[in-house]
Amino acid sequence: MPVLTFRLDDDVAQRFAALAAVSGGRSALLRRLIGDALAMEAGEGHQAPRARQRATCRVEVRLIPEEIAALDRAADVLGMKRTDWITTLLARRLRANAPLPREERAAVAQAWRELNRIGINLNQATRALNASVMVESGLDVAREAARVASFRSEIVDALAGLGAALKGDLRYWDMADA
Repeated sequence: MPVLTFRLDDDVAQRFAALAAVSGGRSALLRRLIGDALAMEAGEGHQAPRARQRATCRVEVRLIPEEIAALDRAADVLGMKRTDWITTLLARRLRANAPLPREERAAVAQAWRELNRIGINLNQATRALNASVMVESGLDVAREAARVASFRSEIVDALAGLGAALKGDLRYWDMADA
């Protein structure tokens, strides 16, 4: 299978990763986008991702103007459309697997990047510690051990942020049992 490689600005890559996180991953999203572009070029028109994933049915809900205003405010806070907010709420209540809102997706993506960076640094420090046991090594073992300890602290902080983003989303969509 051919592999395509290209470069993106950091901001674009971050936004794409957040979108891809709720769309089946980067590769799946790229394959779908390429397929849509080829279908449009062939005159087949654009096919919505949901139409290919599963059949949907229309549901109508009648709300009073005050409820519509409250719904719009709640959706706006999360950067969602009214319909997306309703379907996310239903998905959470019915299937317990709603996607994260935009801000939480960005926080999770940022935490993921930080953990990845810390992991790379931790591997480098571990290699340095392993090399320090050689007699001719001039490496300061205490300094490297302190670096490893600081990486541990950063990992704990990043995991706490990631967990808060996930818990915050779940708390938002869960209804208090009265």
